[in-house]
Amino acid sequence: MYQALSTTGRFFVCLLLLAVLCPSCIPHKELITINGNETLPDNFKSDKLMYTSQLQEYKVYTIRPFDQLMIRVNAFEGSTEQFLNREFANDNTVNQNMNYEPASIYFNTYGVDENGFVNLPVVEKVKVEGLTTDQIKEALDEAYKPYLKFASTNVKMANSRITVIGEVNNPGMHYLYNDRNTILDAIGLAGDFTDFANRKKIKILRETDAGLESIYLNMSRSEFLYSPYYYIQPYDVVYVEPSRKKSREVGSNSTGIIISGISVGALILSLFIK
Repeated sequence: MYQALSTTGRFFVCLLLLAVLCPSCIPHKELITINGNETLPDNFKSDKLMYTSQLQEYKVYTIRPFDQLMIRVNAFEGSTEQFLNREFANDNTVNQNMNYEPASIYFNTYGVDENGFVNLPVVEKVKVEGLTTDQIKEALDEAYKPYLKFASTNVKMANSRITVIGEVNNPGMHYLYNDRNTILDAIGLAGDFTDFANRKKIKILRETDAGLESIYLNMSRSEFLYSPYYYIQPYDVVYVEPSRKKSREVGSNSTGIIISGISVGALILSLFIK
């Protein structure tokens, strides 16, 4: 009787393990970000897919209230060569003495007030809301002309950042150091997807003049490359939802603990029976 009970118990435990582990397996195709579902022509010989669709035109970000601007002013002083050297350095190097951390950026940059103005030395308030950084440079060059000889400014947005959360390996806030960035760049900054990421449902929250937009991208197919949301904007929030497999994985872990408890109980019981 003990042998029969033991065999039945082991068989029952094996069935439970199979029921738990099999649903938690993730199909390989669900782990592919850009799934190759395109139909290839019969004469296809290249290892690259050629698309006829065009990427959406990138919309340059315009400054809004509460943005932080890094502004440097260069003017003629001494020889022309010295001026050009300083101008070249301002455009192509960074301040070696500045720590480019969020707190340092906040305390060492010019903030745009709620009315869209930035308060600068000498020229005081300048309207920058709705302008690109290139347009702000032109406006500041013109504003400083009456006061400085051959004035030339350098303007950068200091707090250009996005937030990526959910099923990525490095969630959190990430700063952007390029003028044009894509959703793929955002996922790359966040350390790529985890194994439980639902690539078919990537949520993007974006602040616009009309209000907060909320849309979904399906990154398991290449169509998202032609979406107007392929290019991300500063302050976008990217949320990568977990797949249903993760809930099964969590459930299997809990079930594993329960099974372990049952196994221990069965072992103790069998000792008494024996």
